Amino acid sequence: MTVPQVERLCYAATLVAAFAYSSGYAGWVLPILLVLSLGAVLAGRRRWIPTTLDRPMGALLAAVLASGLASEWRGESVGLATLFAAAVLVTVFSVGLALRVGRGAVGAIAWAWIAGGLAAAVWGIARSGTWPVAASTPAVGANGLGTTLAAAYALTLGTWTVASGRVQRGLIAFGLPVLAAGLELTGSRGAWIGTAAAAAVLIAVAPRARGALVVLCLASVVLATLAIGQKREPLARRLGSIPSLEANVDRWDLWRSVPKIVRNHPALGTGYGTFTRIWPRYSPDPRYGEKPTAHNVYLNFAAETGLLGLAAFLAFVGAGLGGLWRRLGQHRGDGRTDGLWAGFLAAAVAILTHQLFDATVMSWHTGYGLIALFALGAARDG
Repeated sequence: MTVPQVERLCYAATLVAAFAYSSGYAGWVLPILLVLSLGAVLAGRRRWIPTTLDRPMGALLAAVLASGLASEWRGESVGLATLFAAAVLVTVFSVGLALRVGRGAVGAIAWAWIAGGLAAAVWGIARSGTWPVAASTPAVGANGLGTTLAAAYALTLGTWTVASGRVQRGLIAFGLPVLAAGLELTGSRGAWIGTAAAAAVLIAVAPRARGALVVLCLASVVLATLAIGQKREPLARRLGSIPSLEANVDRWDLWRSVPKIVRNHPALGTGYGTFTRIWPRYSPDPRYGEKPTAHNVYLNFAAETGLLGLAAFLAFVGAGLGGLWRRLGQHRGDGRTDGLWAGFLAAAVAILTHQLFDATVMSWHTGYGLIALFALGAARDG
């Protein structure tokens, strides 16, 4: 197989990953991307493709690996840290390669992402039953599906502003209520907040389409709410529980435990992926049992990788958002692509806002999307 063929296969796999991410199955595509990326590198034609993420990414991976080496659970943590590092590197490389190899790659990735979101929404709706049986997929559950659908909803809104022809606009007009219904039925309050934040950002950065975007948001939410029928009332109660301290007491107790963990493990934390291990030692009430994450990705990094890891993660996030913002500025006024970049930025905002209340990106079935978005903005060419 020739090098151009390997690169085209890597581009195709990146499109498959964008589709699979929305349904929570990007993790299964990562090994394929790894093999194809290594093939492109070993053939000698491609080395690392420079991006504006390189330095903060290097600092983050170093902090994560160091936390594993210093961990009480070294074997487990180093394994998880190595998987994290490999997934980040493969995602950034493959997206950068796709932008260089694929003609019209940005638009193709966006449409693959949207199609995956619609498939996942339909699947999640079909799996939902009488509440509290939430919309979900087997790999990621309700909160993970909330993350991926929030990102897909934001990107679909952005794509509306550059859609051409009745077919594309019709697909979007049909797809937004479906995505909204899937989002509502996940019951994922953090995803709801993330979607609202993403819509606000998109409306702010796309002034020429502001009126249409507001109408689309309102219409899709109204149609979705009408469609879910008898589930409206329990979901409305769940929405109303967002500001309730009593309804969120487990979250508060999780978050209060993190400063104690950081005080005892300030520099490198307890080791990447070990929150489940350390939590029982700080649990204020045994009835909560073990928790897989801190339900806040920033606190999760603080506990597991220490202050060094948290600083590196925040720098990585800042560089990722900065890259997307620069891309949007470069393409502003371009009626073919500016809405796509606005949608990608809004999708990243949706995910990051959701992570204030969850840590779904700690799973690579759902974490792929955030890294891919950052890689899109950080690529120097494409």
